[in-house]
Amino acid sequence: MDEAERDRARQFDSEDPKRAAALGFAREVYENRGHVSDEAFSSVREAGYGDAEILEIIVNVVATIFTNYMNDSVQTEVEFPLVEARGGG
Repeated sequence: MDEAERDRARQFDSEDPKRAAALGFAREVYENRGHVSDEAFSSVREAGYGDAEILEIIVNVVATIFTNYMNDSVQTEVEFPLVEARGGG
């Protein structure tokens, strides 16, 4: 994945339609705190994702949120280059 595609992914977007569907679903999970619409489930399924893959997307969103909360709470020192947040997400 090139840098431009990584930048798009950080905004929940992709030039690849299947990846874009997964990222859009992940955004829905994140922004709605797990209350995902039927339309979001339909869209990600229509893109070719099965139940196990959809569950994996949800688990990855939740694991990232958990890790961020934990690290913020205990003030973990960052030992790698920080990726700055960009607008829109």
